Amino acid sequence: MRRLGFFCCLALLSAKPPANAAPPVEKPRLVVLIVIDQFPHHYLTKFEDLFGAGGFKRVMYDGAWMADATYSHLHASTSPGHSVIASGTYGYKTGLIANSWYDRTLNRRRRSLEDPEHLILGMKPNPTGRASTRELVGSSLADELRMATRLRGKAIAVTAKDYSAMISAGKLGTPYWYEAGLGRFTSSSFFMKELPAWVNRFNERKIPDASFGKQWTRLLPQTLYDERMGPDNGVGEEDNRKTGVTFPHTITGGETQPGTGFYNAYKHTPWGNDLVLEFARQAIVEEMLGTDNIPDLLIVGLSSNDYAGHDYGPDSHEVMDITIRTDRQLEAFFAFLDKQTGLKNTLIVLTSDHGVAPLPERIEQYGIQAGRVGAEPLMRRVETALDTLYGEDRWALYLTDTGLYLDYAAIKRRNLRHDEVERVAGAALAADSSIAGVFTRTQIVNGNLPDTPLAKAAIHSFHPDHSGDVIPIARPYYLILDEYSTTDVGTSHGQPHEYDVHVPVLFYGSAIQPGRYTHPIDIADIAPTICHLLGISMPSRRDGRIISEVIR
Repeated sequence: MRRLGFFCCLALLSAKPPANAAPPVEKPRLVVLIVIDQFPHHYLTKFEDLFGAGGFKRVMYDGAWMADATYSHLHASTSPGHSVIASGTYGYKTGLIANSWYDRTLNRRRRSLEDPEHLILGMKPNPTGRASTRELVGSSLADELRMATRLRGKAIAVTAKDYSAMISAGKLGTPYWYEAGLGRFTSSSFFMKELPAWVNRFNERKIPDASFGKQWTRLLPQTLYDERMGPDNGVGEEDNRKTGVTFPHTITGGETQPGTGFYNAYKHTPWGNDLVLEFARQAIVEEMLGTDNIPDLLIVGLSSNDYAGHDYGPDSHEVMDITIRTDRQLEAFFAFLDKQTGLKNTLIVLTSDHGVAPLPERIEQYGIQAGRVGAEPLMRRVETALDTLYGEDRWALYLTDTGLYLDYAAIKRRNLRHDEVERVAGAALAADSSIAGVFTRTQIVNGNLPDTPLAKAAIHSFHPDHSGDVIPIARPYYLILDEYSTTDVGTSHGQPHEYDVHVPVLFYGSAIQPGRYTHPIDIADIAPTICHLLGISMPSRRDGRIISEVIR
């Protein structure tokens, strides 16, 4: 019997693989992760017939199209979105739960990535400036690639926003971003002492200046925009860059020559994406990305879509135009990649950091309840409820995306229980017509939550040092605005609703099994999947899984 077992084992060991077995897929030499800021999934289908063959459609039709990819957090915004993409980890672990939160130690709003000890290269010191990722907990995709290759593999992030670039680069990568205050690309002293010579040469070209005074016009005939989006001058659109709310938009920023106002306005046009992609091309050439067997990572953030979306709303002519232009820009960029590094050697991943809410005024026209509510009226509602029950005091310190922050000194003075004060404050907020419900700090910390997707999102977005005490969830189509938001025009994002959390996820490359996949995945799955395809360790605190079904 033992001899029989021996010969069976010998036969198995000597057996050849089937003649039709697929050869092992080579690891990509270059990973290009494209993050389009503020790009809900339905843009792919809404404008699909207007896309060319080589842009979005290349990765939609010839790659793996994940049609049901969502975030499972409450605060759908740039910082946490990019962090989840880059690390596969939610803010309850990394600390990056929103773009900003109230800091009880500083007694003020604190922006993500604040670091007074590091400088933005070329700018004056700013104690509240975003300058490093040193406080982020855990590793990112960029960090893992750098460590796996003993710092030989490069990880470069290029965007038009400081925090999206730095978050994407992690701690060991190299971020560059277009800084409107300078009119050129820069980085932080946390990552480098000075800019490389090739970046300085790029900046000396002064590409934005050539567009001063030029007009942003529609790419396609106006009738197509009118039929699909309605009138150009939609109610609720915002003109905070002095370019007007209808086409054509003359881009000067209200200035007579290129300056900060113009450079800001420039970012709000498709030209901002042109600039970022041109810088990305230069980075590929100068840094020799994808030219050897040591893998490199390039993260490209197209931020102008977000700026335009905030100004004009998702149902505007401007958003339709910048989306179609993004398609054409990607087609040219993919052609460059094919010529420079070879698409057969490249893994392309495309996604977004968040979606966007429709303009409330647009929704109201359909007879659906919608609106804007400021933080002050909501805080007064809480103050009134607590004054009535416990006596007059200062109960509420601040209200923002991350919740209502109660005054602990007032609670202590009156010898009250935190959970009871949270309950009363939460009931007061929930009574407002703009609020769908609330979560409290005590409820989350004690795990006293229902088994629902929304409760899971609350857990993913709660950090004991950064979160508020009562976290309100807005009703669909309502915008909760803090002191830093305008109250009458434009739109935003940041809620756990479909239009904010459902975004594209597209994989394209020789290791990818093409198809349209309709089962749910989480955005946190992106980083682990890329790490698996590269054969490197996963981010240290990842929540996501490997999307094995899209791998050949």
